[in-house]
Amino acid sequence: MVNWNDPGTVASNYASLVKLTHVFGGIYIWEFYTHLDFDWSIVSGKRPYRWTFWLYLNCRLSGILALITMFAGFDVTHKINCQAWVTFAFSLGYSAFACASALIVLRIMAIWERRRPIVALAVAVWIINIAFIIRSIIVTRGAWNAEGHFCEVLNTSMSKENIIVTTMTDIILLLLMFFGLLRWRSVSGGLVGGIWRLLYTQGIWWIVIVTVSEIPPCVLIILNLNDAFNLGHWSVPHISWPRRLQLD
Repeated sequence: MVNWNDPGTVASNYASLVKLTHVFGGIYIWEFYTHLDFDWSIVSGKRPYRWTFWLYLNCRLSGILALITMFAGFDVTHKINCQAWVTFAFSLGYSAFACASALIVLRIMAIWERRRPIVALAVAVWIINIAFIIRSIIVTRGAWNAEGHFCEVLNTSMSKENIIVTTMTDIILLLLMFFGLLRWRSVSGGLVGGIWRLLYTQGIWWIVIVTVSEIPPCVLIILNLNDAFNLGHWSVPHISWPRRLQLD
């Protein structure tokens, strides 16, 4: 039977986590670069400006800065302030999550024509998620790993509730979007064809992909094998899709 808390096993798992983070990080950097023309089209006035652009822009910038911060903590060869590192990394990453979820809430409001019960539910779910995000940032600790020469995230199990709530938040918002779209009976192409077209144009497929990708990290942190496994959500690119939700 594998002893997941054995120092050698933990070190090996951390090494795998770092490699996986770099792989997905490379994919995110590619996605960020290839969509700079979309960002510039809004800044330059080629696309109509909406205030939601600032939420979208925060998703993009916070995401890339969080990635750079993670790389810095994993790749440095000399001791740094790991507590500051983990606080910045979590704050930037969760800021991107929060703004991306806010864009979904705004889309839900539009789909449901601002019906108060739906708006209240979506906003309440979002606020609860923000509360757990703040708690996770506060309780997470970082320390320098002298043997591996990298910053190590400690007491990751304290983030379990946050990861579970985030996953449930995305599922609830996804369902609200889906059932809201099902109400649109008079779309072109008939009910079936029109609905599936709407699911694509409204960006719901991207939310489905993100939500599904959250399930394995959620399961891992519930199992609580070790800190490296609990950080599985760091290596999943949750924030590479808000362009589809920029209400364009």
